[in-house]
Amino acid sequence: MKYFILSLLPVFMISSFIFHIWTTYYAFSEGGFWSGVLTLILPVFSEIYWCIKMWGEDSTYTTIACVHLVGSLVFSILKKD
Repeated sequence: MKYFILSLLPVFMISSFIFHIWTTYYAFSEGGFWSGVLTLILPVFSEIYWCIKMWGEDSTYTTIACVHLVGSLVFSILKKD
């Protein structure tokens, strides 16, 4: 089971990249230029911040954010072994 989950890592990395671009778009549109630049530079922290900030406004975004944050934890735990 572990190897099957780890085989999904490339797909997860691509979807994480696309999600980060989406987060950067939100940052530029909601917070302005400097917010977008910081979001682009600090992916993990900015995605947590924008997930909390967008909670209740865009349920699709927050659901995908939670899935990616939990997925990141799962993949990092499985890769340590």
